[in-house]
Amino acid sequence: MTLFRDNPMGLALDSVYERSLDELRRKGRRLLEVGMLADRRQSASRGVGVLFSMMRWAIHYGLHTDLTDIVIGVHPRHAQFYERCYGFEKFAPPTSYPLVRNNPVVPLRLRLREELAKDELPRGLADARDNPLPASAFSHRFGFEPEQLRGSLIEGFLKDRYGIDPGREAAPGRADCGLALSA
Repeated sequence: MTLFRDNPMGLALDSVYERSLDELRRKGRRLLEVGMLADRRQSASRGVGVLFSMMRWAIHYGLHTDLTDIVIGVHPRHAQFYERCYGFEKFAPPTSYPLVRNNPVVPLRLRLREELAKDELPRGLADARDNPLPASAFSHRFGFEPEQLRGSLIEGFLKDRYGIDPGREAAPGRADCGLALSA
């Protein structure tokens, strides 16, 4: 799992959902994209506990860094899991996604504070609420500004593997927040 804070270059999902994400930004929403959620094992049930743990970290990272929304792009057959377990909602129609071999993707959004304020929470979100992480838990994670990535191995990996160029010029209207990487 990788966490990408919105930044001057945008998010990976901007490659297919720029208009929808820009609309959220215009409304003052501060975004965190959770990526690389795919699990190649035949039995996905073995990884559910790990996913719940990693999503708990992503949720608390978002809360501690004052982000308002977590966005993810998932295969349509997995969307219902995130909707039921965390309260994610679709914010645009499915499309093909070049970063995952043109497989279909549906964009989902979790409104962090709004969802956590509800009396009844989906299982995964309730787990995150009931098992908080202190801000100090994130002090050893890596946080990079785009200029710090220029010429680095991370920049090469992001370009080669995901088509993300952390060194490109900022697009107009993008938040100036940097990139967070975590496992």
